[in-house]
Formats: sequence, C-alpha cells, structure tokens
Amino acid sequence: MDAHLFRRFCDALLPTLPGTRLEKIYQPGQGVTVFGLYGTSFLSSSCSSEQAAKKRHLVLRAERKSPLLFVSGHKLTVNAHPPAQIMRLRKHLRDHRIRSASAHWTERRLYLEIEGDSGPIWLLLDLREGPRLLFDAPPSFEEPRWPDASTSLRDLCEGEEWREWPVITPALRRTLPLLEDEEAAALLADLQCGGGDVFMYENGSGPLEISAWPLPPARLAKLGGAWTESVWDDPLAALALAGERDVYGRVGEKARQEAARPHEAEVRRLSRLLEKLEREEARLNGMRDRQKDALLLQSQLYRFRPEEKAPFVVLETEQGPRELKLDPRLTVRENMSELFRQAARGKRGLEHLDRRRAVILAEKNAAADAMLRSAASLSGAGPAAPAHHGGGTAGSAPGVLTGKAARIARREAEASGRPSRFSAQLPSQIQAFRSSDGFLLLRGRDTRGNALALKLAAPHDYWLHTAEGPSAHVIIRRDHAGQEIPERTLREAGALAALKSPLKDGAWAEIQYSLARYIHPMKGAAPGMVRIDRSEGAFRAAIDPALEQKLKLG
Repeated sequence: MDAHLFRRFCDALLPTLPGTRLEKIYQPGQGVTVFGLYGTSFLSSSCSSEQAAKKRHLVLRAERKSPLLFVSGHKLTVNAHPPAQIMRLRKHLRDHRIRSASAHWTERRLYLEIEGDSGPIWLLLDLREGPRLLFDAPPSFEEPRWPDASTSLRDLCEGEEWREWPVITPALRRTLPLLEDEEAAALLADLQCGGGDVFMYENGSGPLEISAWPLPPARLAKLGGAWTESVWDDPLAALALAGERDVYGRVGEKARQEAARPHEAEVRRLSRLLEKLEREEARLNGMRDRQKDALLLQSQLYRFRPEEKAPFVVLETEQGPRELKLDPRLTVRENMSELFRQAARGKRGLEHLDRRRAVILAEKNAAADAMLRSAASLSGAGPAAPAHHGGGTAGSAPGVLTGKAARIARREAEASGRPSRFSAQLPSQIQAFRSSDGFLLLRGRDTRGNALALKLAAPHDYWLHTAEGPSAHVIIRRDHAGQEIPERTLREAGALAALKSPLKDGAWAEIQYSLARYIHPMKGAAPGMVRIDRSEGAFRAAIDPALEQKLKLG
C-alpha cells in the first residue's frame, strides 16, 4: 500500500471515526489484526446502509513488502488462542470510543485517540510494524515538502536525491521515469493536491494491483499478463475489494493448510508404514518359499544318515543338481523340519500382513479424505471479484470443521461408534463433494443429515433446496461473507440437491438458495424442516446423474 494510496484512504476514513466504539480485536492470521468498529456514519458502496449503521471491521496487514489497511463489512474467523499482544490491546481498548483520528501519511501511520479508563490512549496503526499502544500524545508532524518545477524528476528518481523527499515513494519512483516530463510533473502536482480517484488493475490469473494514479503501459508490461483497469471514486470500496480478495483469501488458505497439515502428516506416516509392509512381505514370501526346499529335501532324505550334519547338500532336480545350504549345527533331518517351520511361519505372517495392510489402507484413505476435505477449496473461486452480500459473521473456511462444527461432527462420530481421529471428520449422515471451482459442498443423506448439514454451516455459507417438494439440503462452504460463489458451483450444488429429490429423473429443477443465517429449524417439526426468513433467489439447474460420482469426496 503506497503512501499516496494510504493518504487517499485516510482522507475518506478519518472523518467517519470519531465516536466509533472499538469492539472485538483479534488476529486471524500472521501479521493481520482486525478491529471491530460499531456506530459510525460510514457509508460506502462496499456495504449496505444497514451495515453502515451497525458494524464494520478495520483490517491491518502489517508487513514491509505489501502492507494493507482497509475497512470491510465482513468478518474473518476469530482465532481461538489470541497472542499476548492482542490480549493487551483488548485490555486497554475494548468497548472504548475513538475521540479523534489523524494520519502521518508519508510514514503510513494512523493514530487513533481512545477514551481510556484513566485518560486518553493512542492506538498507532503502523503499516510496517503493526499496531501498538501509546500512552503519551504522538509527536506532531507537518505536511511534507514537494519538489518544485525546477527539479528534474527523472534524475531525482534515478539518483539518491529522492531520500530527501518522503513524497517520492518507491511506487512513484517506478512510475515517473516511464512518463514524459510534462506528464510526470502533472502527476506530481495532482498528488500534491490530494484526493482523486483510485485505479485498480486485474488480470485473468487473479492478481490485483491498486494505485493512486493510472499505471503506464510500460509498468503493466513489467508486471506481466493482460491487465484490465477500473477507476474507483471511493477509495474505501476499492481497498475493501482488494483487501477481502488478498488478505481474507490468504488467511482462509492458511487456515485450510493448517487444518490439512495433521492429515498430511498422517498420510505420510501411513505411507511409510505401507512401504515397510512391502519389505516385510518380500521377507515373508522368502520364508514361505522355503517349503519347496523342504519338500525337495524330504523326497531325498533316504540318502542321508539320521545323525548326519553338513553345511550343504546337493539334491537332484528335473533341471539338474541343486545345492541347498543347511545349518551345520543341525542334522539334515532337523534342517528339513526347520525349513517346514519357516515356511509355515511365513504363510501365517502373510495372512496377518494382508489383514494389517487392509487396516492401514483404510486409515490412509480416511486421512487422505480428511486432508482433501480440509483443502477442498484451495483452488478458490478464480479471479472474479468478491460479491458484497449482506454483512456476514465469522465462520470456518470451506472444508475445515472448526469450533462448533467440529464439536458437532465429533459428537456424531462418537454416537455412531466411529473413531473421530480428525477434526475434519464428517458425520456419516452427510456427504461431502468438491465443486469444479474448488468449493466444499455438504449434502444431507436423509432428514437427520439435512439438519446436521445446517448445524455445520457458518452463517455466511449458502443453503440450497429444490423450490418445490422435498429434497436434500446442500451447503456451500465459504471462506468469508465477501467471497463470491461462481455460477458453475451454484448450479452444481443445486443439481446435487435435486438428485436427492423426486425430481432426480427429470432434466431440470428449480432451485432456491439463501444464506444459512436466514435458515432456521422449525420447533416441534421433524428433523430437516426449516423456516426461510429471507431468500437470495432461485435458478434452474440441469440434473446430471453422473455429477455425484464426479464431485464426490472419499
């Protein structure tokens, strides 16, 4: 986040902050801190008027390479074990109001004056170092100097003189040399005046660039790929879109990777165990094959005296003489008995090994399925921008059963007598699918499964059902409330619902869908019966009987 972009963001944000109350403070990912804000006059195209009157979330990703600060109407998953720094921020700031806000934009620092219990406290949001508390008033700062018209901007960017001018930021130094002198001077004058539009650039592979000025074609060519430019007059909305895609997406992916890690380790352990079984099988096969030697020796035992010992004997076979090594400490007759005993041990060992391999393969498949469910949506929803639906609440990433959902799954597993080794294990009444776009889909097998699927859904997940008549309930898991569901995933989920309904033999089915937060079980009714408080719409889905096998997990 360039300093000039930070300046435009602060110009739009600061007037809305006085009087805001700080609520939840948490750290959903490394370097990412979220401050829940309540009660402001904030209004942006990134949220509805209903959201503006309620809650929003100030999200800071502090790092030196690509820091970011944005406001979102959507919430991330709250970490279960907050670090000490977050606990300290909560102690001093939670449920306190912001008196005033100011920004030192060239340093990319935002200062919030908080009404503390024993006097004012300042919360410093530093885009490079992260948040910290100040118990003394921050130093005052003056507006920075700007180069005058006589300064050669090209020389300024290519030499070392830029160090004297904080307004010549690294992003600006990469742009000015690509412009004509008049264009560079005009850009600098425009930045000095402040305000203006924000420019966003997207390409087909998903990356997004956002700038306080239009990037020249030469700069975009260095970034690689075909870029599409969009102009935003609201910097808060532009940064909300960029932040939700980048920060929220990374946090969700990290959560899925963390959830999949124990399953990956279990798969590797079981794979190594299977390799050991293969080596053991080769050894046992060698022992079993000693029966041929024992039978051959038995057929020619008459040639040897009962007490005779030898390190080897030469036996006649159809292929000619064959030398058979023996234990010289034993008689030939005792060697024959030992060979029969080894062959019997090898045979019994192979029978036990086959049973053991079947158990390990089942455990490995279970671990692989759990890992796949945990990482089910790593491919994401592609480059499409997140859709800003209503204000969502915290939930788990697609494919990851955490918190309440994990407890429900574990309780159901214990009730059915199955071991619940993995937190991502689903109840037997629920089927898991992975959409073509990588989203985890949960479908109830029966009425009990429909009820459980709704319990496992986060409020921002999507719920689908046929518009007419009974059907299975299908849940589409999402990372966060701002994540868009591609049309293909929506139609696949609708088809899965129709395939468990009286419409399964037809060609089409009308599907209704809503956010899970608006779906409530009906008291006193049979399991799976729900009340829909608000519908998001309906659509037609083609019914493909092969879809279940194509998308099924495990």
